[in-house]
Amino acid sequence: MKEKNFEYSPELYVLQVNWQQRLDKEKPFFEKIIKAGNVKSLLDIGCGTGHHAQMFSAMVQAVTAIDPYREMVDFAAANIVKSSNVKLINSGFGDFMEKVSAGFGMITCLGNTLPLLETRKAVKLALKNTRKKLVKGGLAVFQFLNFEPDMIEKNRYYQPKSARKDGNLYIFMKHFEYGKINTRADFIIIETNQEGNITNFYNRSSMFCTLRQEMFIKMAHNSGFKEVELLGPDGEEKFNRKKHISVYALLYN
Repeated sequence: MKEKNFEYSPELYVLQVNWQQRLDKEKPFFEKIIKAGNVKSLLDIGCGTGHHAQMFSAMVQAVTAIDPYREMVDFAAANIVKSSNVKLINSGFGDFMEKVSAGFGMITCLGNTLPLLETRKAVKLALKNTRKKLVKGGLAVFQFLNFEPDMIEKNRYYQPKSARKDGNLYIFMKHFEYGKINTRADFIIIETNQEGNITNFYNRSSMFCTLRQEMFIKMAHNSGFKEVELLGPDGEEKFNRKKHISVYALLYN
């Protein structure tokens, strides 16, 4: 058995998420806010394998989807994104100011992409640059963990998920360790063959910037956003730090 660090391949990333179930759950929320804002153009930052970009393509006239990993962008283009009104670009927070034009009605940044920037300085810069890409009155939507210490402790071990690929079974596990400045996220994959023997053990640890409610709101206002609205994971209920495992942060320009 080998143990090795890894970067999620697009194929493994797709396996760990029930995409149809997730998109069915999130679709009404995004349809609602896109319609309310009369959004015509949308930028998806950290688009990954492109599932959200493809969903958004039916809601707006034009979608620009960016990801810093070339493998993700190529996978999205070849396998997921079929709509002609989606433009895929290999870019991220580090260089999107140069690679992506401004003037979007909405910008989305989902699935902990923002806290993965690791430092508060990087998050602040990302918020400022995101606002610059919005039209006046535009909306930025960020999705990330509820970083309250009690919630991280309560949910520090996610329920394992499993999926099969090429006859082998992959077991996905996540673990979180709260820190005041950074929260560590451990992603573990165990691969077994058809006989049930473990053939590979993959491990990767990432440091998230710990974005607690008050600090994030202050960052957003200091970045120039006029209003901040926090919602729970269903996009309907007001965010409750003692109840919700994740948050949608709606930032109005």
